[in-house]
Amino acid sequence: MLSAPVFGPGGLNMGNVQFEGGEKLNEFFKKAGKGGIKGVDVGIFASAKYPSGVFVAAVAAWNEFGTRTIPERPALRAANKENQKALMNLLKRLTDPKLMIVTVNTGNLLGANHQGAMQQSIIKWGSPANAPATIKAKGSSNPLIDTGLYKNSITFKVLD
Repeated sequence: MLSAPVFGPGGLNMGNVQFEGGEKLNEFFKKAGKGGIKGVDVGIFASAKYPSGVFVAAVAAWNEFGTRTIPERPALRAANKENQKALMNLLKRLTDPKLMIVTVNTGNLLGANHQGAMQQSIIKWGSPANAPATIKAKGSSNPLIDTGLYKNSITFKVLD
């Protein structure tokens, strides 16, 4: 299973809500031959923290879904949707159709590909813009880039 965004082990868990990668990718992993990997988690894991102690995953969730004072900026969900076809094509090219074994190497390539897609989505996200006071305080108009820790905390783990 390709899960993204990840804000803890096994997916984004906010109460009883869990977002995962595309259904076609999940079906591919379910049909994959024995001896292969179980999936790839891509996103922000629970260990990532800002120097202040705030979890990067919390900041990502606030940006992804919005709060009373922060508008919704679903860059990670957009990356999932936009990159699904490319991931499926990569998976098909790298997997032997007779054996259907998804190797650790293939998992690493899928994870790295989607990590990059999510990071690029964070970089290019521009709407809604930051409030003028926020732009002045952080010196940038990019709403999802401040210290770069949010973007740099996107990582992946192959589940074997």
